[in-house]
Amino acid sequence: MKRKLNVISTIIVSAIILMGCNPPITFPPVSQTATNAHNQGQFVWHDLATYNPIAARDFYSEVFGWEYETLGYGENTYFVVKNEGTPIGGIFKLADQYGKSAEWLSSMSVPDVNAAIKYNSSAGGKTIFKKATFAGRGETALVQDPQGAFVAFLKSESGDPQPQRAGDIKMNSWLWNELWTTDLQASIDYYKGLTTCESSEVKDSKVPYFLFQKDNKTLSGAIGNPVEGARSSWMPYIKVKDVNATLAKAKAAGAHVMMEPNPSIRKGTVAVLMDPTGAQFTIQQWILR
Repeated sequence: MKRKLNVISTIIVSAIILMGCNPPITFPPVSQTATNAHNQGQFVWHDLATYNPIAARDFYSEVFGWEYETLGYGENTYFVVKNEGTPIGGIFKLADQYGKSAEWLSSMSVPDVNAAIKYNSSAGGKTIFKKATFAGRGETALVQDPQGAFVAFLKSESGDPQPQRAGDIKMNSWLWNELWTTDLQASIDYYKGLTTCESSEVKDSKVPYFLFQKDNKTLSGAIGNPVEGARSSWMPYIKVKDVNATLAKAKAAGAHVMMEPNPSIRKGTVAVLMDPTGAQFTIQQWILR
């Protein structure tokens, strides 16, 4: 897990600007059922910005069985990721001049995008892409938090999906979001202030691990960055039925393994990977307790 991540802010800027310059597109909502409710602090969408969206598309289809709906055309194509027919994310292309880079960008629900941007700026973060409105999706902005992690603020047009228990989440869908941070306490304080969430430390964890919780629901986690020399980032988790079988598929499809399943880490249920275009993600076999 010592491989350094090379994605930089100018690359992410170019990616989001490229998507924002598309011809008019109606994007899928984050919830299949309109709720008109915004669950502050909940992650509700994931987009992959990559230099090679076709290779990424084929990789995730091979490993997880994801299917796609194509919006736009040419360099401005946006692939809507679907798992068992349900939209769960998107894939779009980075500008060629920024080289071979990729990153999953996670969208956090906020009730007021402008207020969230102002909070981030006052805390020492950077606004990467100012607030914009995407038809069907809602208002969104991309920022870099004070510790360096990219996160998108999103006020969805039709409301957020209700948070699901891990056991109810479909296989091959998003299970979890975990902040890998270079300053754990500062990140905890920042996100508590942003979302009005509470935090609690996991007992008996081998390393300090904190959960963000609100209204009796656990929304995400935070841990000191285990990748030496890397900036802070949000790590998305994908739920799988069998971590070893999925890992074998991923290897065969061209993934780089950052961490193999280890019995000392969550009982060997997780593996950390980079897809063939360089985007990091984690797979976890969910075990009912």
